[in-house]
Amino acid sequence: MTATPALTKILGPALVDWLDTDEHRDQAYALHQLIADQDGPYVASAWLIGMNPHLGNDSPLNAIRNGRGVDAREASRTYLDG
Repeated sequence: MTATPALTKILGPALVDWLDTDEHRDQAYALHQLIADQDGPYVASAWLIGMNPHLGNDSPLNAIRNGRGVDAREASRTYLDG
């Protein structure tokens, strides 16, 4: 079971289709849930698509799509730790 249906409700079909594998979608959904648990779903969605200084100003979604899911997870931990 993948996170695709839930992620589609959160980000919309265009962004979910842009994440080209179920693994990428699962990673994005997991990070969304981590952020949403602390700061809510709207902040989590903005965090996923926004520029992130811990990723060289890349967005977490783009980092995930480009095989840098571990980097995106580390950026989420940095964000959550404040």
